[in-house]
Amino acid sequence: MPRKSQDHVHRLIRSMSSAERRYFKLFIGRHAPEGGTNPQLLFDAIAGMDHYDESAIRTQFKHEAFIKHLAIAKRRLYETILRCLDVFHAESSVDARLNRSLHHVEILYQRALYTDAEKMLHNVRRLAEAHHRAPVLLAVAEWERRLIECHNYAQVSEGDLDRLAADATSIMEEQLRIAGLWDLKSRLLLILYREGQVRDEGTRSRVRAFLQHPLLRKEPLEGSSAKARFYFHHIHSAAAFAVSDMGSCQQHLNANLSLLNANKEQFSGDPNLVLGVMSNLIYTYTRLGRSSEAVDLLKQFRTAPSQWNMPESDDLDLKLFSTTTSLELSIHSRLGAFDKALELVPVVERGLARHGERLGPVRKAAFRYQVAYAYFGVGDHDKAMRWLNDLLNNVGTRDSSDTVCFGRMLQLITRLDSGKTDLLTYTLRNTERFLRTRERQYKFEPLLLTFIRDLTKARTEEARRSLMITFRDKLGTILSDPLEQAVLDHFDPIAWIESKLTGKSYAALVRVRALDLKDAA
Repeated sequence: MPRKSQDHVHRLIRSMSSAERRYFKLFIGRHAPEGGTNPQLLFDAIAGMDHYDESAIRTQFKHEAFIKHLAIAKRRLYETILRCLDVFHAESSVDARLNRSLHHVEILYQRALYTDAEKMLHNVRRLAEAHHRAPVLLAVAEWERRLIECHNYAQVSEGDLDRLAADATSIMEEQLRIAGLWDLKSRLLLILYREGQVRDEGTRSRVRAFLQHPLLRKEPLEGSSAKARFYFHHIHSAAAFAVSDMGSCQQHLNANLSLLNANKEQFSGDPNLVLGVMSNLIYTYTRLGRSSEAVDLLKQFRTAPSQWNMPESDDLDLKLFSTTTSLELSIHSRLGAFDKALELVPVVERGLARHGERLGPVRKAAFRYQVAYAYFGVGDHDKAMRWLNDLLNNVGTRDSSDTVCFGRMLQLITRLDSGKTDLLTYTLRNTERFLRTRERQYKFEPLLLTFIRDLTKARTEEARRSLMITFRDKLGTILSDPLEQAVLDHFDPIAWIESKLTGKSYAALVRVRALDLKDAA
């Protein structure tokens, strides 16, 4: 089997903005060797490819000398692009300016211009302290020690040494706290990404025990770094989400949103953090029935990139499309406004076509489910089934995520409601087989399968109605458990069974239940 051509150069070029590409041409003009047009030729050829094709490159440049050593030419082009981007973005962030200034300190030091290096280092320290850049402050402390040694400890007192030692110790202690919190955050998120929300008491106890770590018992003091406080609230919000404690989750997310807005300069290097916090908070408001707050925050989410001066990029476009569209679909569906959700279908279709594989299978599956559910909500079973088939036909055989699981549940319910029950028994068997491969299930899933199986065997309307009433009563008991309420993110089984018992539309009953939840909130 031939080795697949490497496309790291293609990925880098395709990630460049128009301004960056224009600057690259100027950069090449200034720095390329005389007669050396190869970098620009190769750059333009690769930039014009939607998908990297090395054979096309070799054909196009078969008469050029560099084609005999294409791997070397590509490596040099890659390094040249990175040097160009380094110059282009030299002043684009605090971190870039600090690292550049530290390099200037090194240059002055190597020329024995120690006094000039000290002046430069003093400016670096002031900027790093103003923006709470602890790693840079540690590097500054190291240079200060080296410069003291160069002067043979002239004009240095014991008090100066005490200050240096105290500053370094304080910075390292804070860095250790941040590293510890990051490790705890990552271990908790690893559980969540692999297992999803907690569904049993054993896992809930694990999460609660996790929060007993000394770093998580008390919020870091006000004097602690904003990053340490951010991690503290981030961990507590994730743990609360895991055990479906949406009230606590919302409090910690709000604390982080306030923290980010109050410390923009400290978090300027990672503005995507605010998008993550805001999107999670919108979702939490939706779960709590606080839909007006969710809608207001969604409007703020759309303006966050300009508020935080986020540079335009394909990645930002993708994030804004996927997050805002998904959240808006979720809000409308939670409120029973399925007609409004369907107005977003063209947006979803354009986004799926435009962003393609960059969306990833998980996000694409989620969009397909949300659209299918919206069609189900208005009673258009044929279109719901088409989107469900698209979802289930494009996932791996071992994919047992919640989206795929509820896709199968909704497929069963849609077949039942459509009256086209010829494939219902076959679908039921497939779903049962699928659930046996899942290590974790909600209590709702086997309850639904048992209900549908019994319903298909019932011969009288009285028997069917009796099964529906029993199913509704058992649902009420199950969904009173917070660990089971994540089911409502995907489907409202109580509204569904009530619609079958009363003859009212599913959408109307979802709207009533949404109003009840809003009043309770």
